[in-house]
Amino acid sequence: MMTEFHTPAFSNRGALARRSLGALCLALGLVACGGGGGGGDVSNQGGGGGGPVMAGPMSFAGSAPALGAAPTQLPQEGAMNVCENFRFGGREIENLKVRDNARCVLEAGVRIDGNVELGNRSEFYASGVTIGGNVQGQGAAIALLEDSRVGGNVQLDKGRDITVRDNTVDGNIQLDENGGSIHVLANGVDGDIQLFDNRGGAAVSDNRVDGNLQCKENIPAPEGSGNVVQGNKEDQCAGL
Repeated sequence: MMTEFHTPAFSNRGALARRSLGALCLALGLVACGGGGGGGDVSNQGGGGGGPVMAGPMSFAGSAPALGAAPTQLPQEGAMNVCENFRFGGREIENLKVRDNARCVLEAGVRIDGNVELGNRSEFYASGVTIGGNVQGQGAAIALLEDSRVGGNVQLDKGRDITVRDNTVDGNIQLDENGGSIHVLANGVDGDIQLFDNRGGAAVSDNRVDGNLQCKENIPAPEGSGNVVQGNKEDQCAGL
C-alpha cells in the first residue's frame, strides 16, 4: 500500500484549487466534471490498462444451469436426438444435437454412442458422460466437458468459452478461432492437442498427450505447465 505524503506549505493551495474547480464546474453546468459519482463505462478499469483478464476454468457444479428434466423420448431431427433446454442423466442414446441458441446439460451416466453436435451460440455442459464419437461445434457460446470419455475428437471452432478438463480423449483436442477463455486441463489424450488462432487467452496444463502439443497464432499466447507429451511441444506451447 502506498502512503501519500503532503507538504504542509502546499496543502492549502491544493484545497483552494479543488474548490475553484468545483465552482467552475457548477458555473458551467457540467454534470460529470472530474469523474462525477463513479458511474459510466467500467470496461477498462481494474487492470492498470493491461487489457481484459482471462476468466478462470468453468466447473460443472458451478456453471451448469438448472434446466427442466428432459422428456423420456427426446425430440428427433433426422438421425439426431435433440437437446434443447433440457437436463438429463443416466440414459443411453445415439447421436445428440444441441440446436442454435439452446442449452443442454448432461449429467453422470449418459452414454452417447455416436456424435455430439453443438449449434451456433449454444451452451453445452457435460460431466461424467461417455461419448463414442466426436464432440463438434462451430460458434458455441459455452462448452464445458469434464470427467468424461470421448472416443473420437473434441473439435470446437469459432466459439467462445471452453473448458475441457479431467477427460480421456481417444482422438484429438482441436480448438480453432475461438474468442473466449480456453482451459485444457488434466486430460489424457491419445492424439494431439492443437490450439490455433484463438483470441481470448488459453491455459493448457497437466495434460498427458501421446501425440503432439501444437499452438500457433493464438493472441495472447497460451500459458500453462506440467504437460507430459510423447511427441513434440511446438511453437507457442514449446515451453508448456
